[in-house]
Amino acid sequence: MIVQRAIDRIGVPWRNGLGVQYEIICDGFLPDDWTWRLSTADITQDVPFSSFSGVTREFCVADGNGVVLNINGVDHRCEPGSITTFRGDDAVFAALIDGPMRALNLMVRDGSTSRSLRLGTAGQEIGDCWVVVATLAPCVLIVDSEEISLQILDALIFDSPTMIRVIGGVVATI
Repeated sequence: MIVQRAIDRIGVPWRNGLGVQYEIICDGFLPDDWTWRLSTADITQDVPFSSFSGVTREFCVADGNGVVLNINGVDHRCEPGSITTFRGDDAVFAALIDGPMRALNLMVRDGSTSRSLRLGTAGQEIGDCWVVVATLAPCVLIVDSEEISLQILDALIFDSPTMIRVIGGVVATI
């Protein structure tokens, strides 16, 4: 198990250069040699998203008041803790609801092993976790009888599917 602190991640510009993302895990190399990746992004202004043809994207509001994603001309209100799925080549424009926010983004290339984000809250046990990320607030987890505290957007990365118990807070898992 690896504990990855959000504060230690290095920012990388978005493909379109209009934002910054912070890689949590990727099964290959950026910019394009991967089949799946998980990252966070700071959204500090109204902005269009980068295009990723042949990719399914899951977007989770992990911190802040959220955004309205205009996806191919249709508005989708994305509030704290929500997950919105769309295609990587969809035309997406993010309009902040009330101030900056941070998102958790899962991207999976077509034809690769299926992965998806799941949310868990205090009192839940969640099995088959490969990655756990604290969202909305700090959290406390039990993993193999060990109590682990994570700050917002910190991550746990496992080398095999693992059962976790959420003691406090909200997490997103893959």
